Amino acid sequence: MLRWLAGFGLVLAAGALHAQTVRLDVTRDTWVCNVGGQAAGNNGGSPRLKTKGNQEFSIIDVDVAALRGRVIRRATLHLHCDTPGAAQRRVTVSTLAGQWVEGTASGYAVQPGASSFLWAKTGEVPWAGPGSDITAVCLGNGNTIWGFADATPVDAQGWQSIEVRAEVLAARVAGISHGFVVFDDVGSEYETDGQNFIYKQLPNRHVTSREGRREHRPYMLAELGPADGEPPGAIEAIGDVTPRDAPPGEATVAFRAPADRGPAGVAGFLARWSEQPAGWDASRPVPQYLVPAATVEGREVRMCLRDLPAGPGAVITLHVRAVDRAGNVGQATTTQVALSRAADFVVGPSIARRFDQPAANPRLGDVEVAVVDTLDKVHPISGAMIPPRDARYRQANHLWSAATRTIRLHAARNEFVDFQLLLGGRSGDLTAELRFDDPSIKSELFRFRHVNTAVGPLPDPLVPLAGPILIPAADERIGAQKHAALVADVYVPHNTAPGLKTGTLLLRSAGESLSLRVELTVWNFTLPDRLSFLAEMNCYGLPDATEKEYYRLAHAHRTTLNRLGYNWRGQVSPGCAPKWDGVAFDWTDYDRRFGPLLDGSAFADLPRKGVPVEAFYLPLNENWPVPIEQGFKGGYWADEALTPEYRGAFVEACAQFAGHINRRKWNDTLFEFYLNNKVYYKKDRWDRCSAPWILDEPAYTQDFWALRWYGQAFHEGVGPHRGAARLVYRCDISRPQWQRDLLDGLLNVNIVGGAVRRYHRLVLDRKHRNGEIAIVYGSSNNIDEPNIQPAAWCIDAWCMGLDGVLPWQTVGKDDSWKNGDALSLFYPGGPAGIKGPVPSVRLKAYRRGQQDVEYLARLAGSRGAPHWAVARAVRDALGLRGQFTQSGEDDAGRMNYDSVDPATLWELRMRVAGMLNHGHAEMKEKSE
Repeated sequence: MLRWLAGFGLVLAAGALHAQTVRLDVTRDTWVCNVGGQAAGNNGGSPRLKTKGNQEFSIIDVDVAALRGRVIRRATLHLHCDTPGAAQRRVTVSTLAGQWVEGTASGYAVQPGASSFLWAKTGEVPWAGPGSDITAVCLGNGNTIWGFADATPVDAQGWQSIEVRAEVLAARVAGISHGFVVFDDVGSEYETDGQNFIYKQLPNRHVTSREGRREHRPYMLAELGPADGEPPGAIEAIGDVTPRDAPPGEATVAFRAPADRGPAGVAGFLARWSEQPAGWDASRPVPQYLVPAATVEGREVRMCLRDLPAGPGAVITLHVRAVDRAGNVGQATTTQVALSRAADFVVGPSIARRFDQPAANPRLGDVEVAVVDTLDKVHPISGAMIPPRDARYRQANHLWSAATRTIRLHAARNEFVDFQLLLGGRSGDLTAELRFDDPSIKSELFRFRHVNTAVGPLPDPLVPLAGPILIPAADERIGAQKHAALVADVYVPHNTAPGLKTGTLLLRSAGESLSLRVELTVWNFTLPDRLSFLAEMNCYGLPDATEKEYYRLAHAHRTTLNRLGYNWRGQVSPGCAPKWDGVAFDWTDYDRRFGPLLDGSAFADLPRKGVPVEAFYLPLNENWPVPIEQGFKGGYWADEALTPEYRGAFVEACAQFAGHINRRKWNDTLFEFYLNNKVYYKKDRWDRCSAPWILDEPAYTQDFWALRWYGQAFHEGVGPHRGAARLVYRCDISRPQWQRDLLDGLLNVNIVGGAVRRYHRLVLDRKHRNGEIAIVYGSSNNIDEPNIQPAAWCIDAWCMGLDGVLPWQTVGKDDSWKNGDALSLFYPGGPAGIKGPVPSVRLKAYRRGQQDVEYLARLAGSRGAPHWAVARAVRDALGLRGQFTQSGEDDAGRMNYDSVDPATLWELRMRVAGMLNHGHAEMKEKSE
């Protein structure tokens, strides 16, 4: 870098400025901010520009007329530092694939029509598609290109220079970029002195803008090469490769990059379209964020046409021309393209209706008996329900008819269904027994225990029913308790014949009895043993003595438990990794402990017998098995900070894991290499955490760069040795908009945060382009909130095109029995006198959601309908409208679904089941 800048000085000293080097003064500039109300603000009139990690960055432009017809060899950006204590460090300069307006405001004032983070023209024109912001058209997104370089130290006059990738400047010459984004790649900094650690959160880095002092205004220098007046060749042919399930109004075309006849090289493409046959000049530009950048001559490129103001099914005329880096434009190639049509998909009518004839609930002695959905919640003192219900609901609902004393259930084969039995009054010896006439139907009864919340005690843990039911409960201190509840789990085995099955729920108390009829309709289809949608129960530790039982409980609930086996220092929990002697692993104890989970034998007697855990963390991390302090030289950039010896040892460890897993033929589990630690966990002491970067929920370019380094090393190690085993690189991404293309081809499992809702298109495009598994993470509902949340979250995620949900922490502690703990989906059984864990009702809500998604996946597959069409119909049928709440970018956040309740979820299931059983007359029912 310094040698190159010195070379520039020689050119200038030789008096060759006009022939060899061109100065390009910045002609317009502003900076944008993504924080709060400032995101709509403009700073085009400010005398300064600003970079501040991912929070604030600048946009500039130059007049490139003098560069047309010339090859650009080198370029630099020159900035005058206004904050010497926070100078530029490593800086990205990116192309910008959207038109923008400089504006004249300052201080983040909202200026209609001027550019801001949220708007290309505030209040008028978005940067790209609906709801987009500037991240859609820069920093590798929206077919943009970028490069970064270290800024030179501030010189005696206050200047710094940054090398600009020549292709970035050339893209402006070619007309495929509308300016430049200038971005701080370091973000937060730190200082160390021995073990002392000082973290500096996002320094403000200011430079002079074009509105500042004349002698300090920013500019570029471009070193020019030979002349080039030759346009690239024409594209030979454009093919239609639109996927069958493309959303309405979209199309995808493919063509091969032509050769350039001159020395500059192809920069990219320009495209125009029209609804009626028309030539280039009479056609409208295709938004540049849709048009691919250059690639190697002869390589196929694809262009997804979307956001065009032409209706679904329209046939458009499309023109595409190659353009080179000297601004020469090739001849247009023209074709006709049909945009995908809208697909009419409607979820059919319900195969069953809710009971709607109210009647007094039966009584057994002094106890009133009713049945509601398992996902309803009843206060043990007041009897109030969450969500609120009137008295009629307890008498007649989708599961219960007090008039006929009938409980009605529906299930596919290999499905769990359940109901909640409400008992109101005082009782000292009530017993319950559930039996089906078909002995293959399995059932189990559980009793709710209660935990303290802000609104008093509420039900959440479920313990097996053992003995009489007492109200108030003897093992709880709720003296005013008047309401208790049981949950009945019913499982339909794989080989059950379809049709109506009957059973009896028998209640006894004080010599009296009450019989309730149970009707179970078994659908004529089977849910798969191998899950098509994951409800992944993340956790960070398990009791050694009952570890296996936690995995079994998760498996039985059609979820997968995944325990991270190392801490913030990268220290692996005892027994959670094979023994390492610096050369090779001893797998004996590791295989004995985890082998049954990975070959499925631990689940041989469960409904999905023989299916291993779906996902399993590898113990590999930045500090194991290779200590990072032996390989870390210091610095923000992993490729410079980590030694070749460290990398070599890490690659070898990865290779040995891959070879062993392949030899054991554990081929059905995702073995996840995942980095969980964050540099700011160090707080005030270096050795509090082993990570020199934010590796979980990365924030800044330096963090994504480190993840890239580790991903490359991991795949280098496992690639030649994995065979059929599924060793994958997983990252937890809370800020997908800043990811760029740094993880393309490396990331296999994208665990994405709540930002997936805002950046949904970006996440799905990466998923489809790179073949990623995409799972959304977040938090489960609080104890005093509706239990519909986990089930609705599963359906919502599937409708979004995602592959699963992941509550970030799921294993409770002894104290979780006392105080409501949203993170406790698995309760340790000890406080209830039970060996092993017990489920929360919210774990059963995840099971309900996972099973409902299997219904939807089967529906989409059986009807040959596009996923998006089924998803849209499901949203309409369910009235699914979620609200995401989050306290900050580092908070996992939580989805809430006020528009959905257990009855509407049941009704959707009945409608889908009716379609899946179409033609099976014996499956049709009538309500009373």
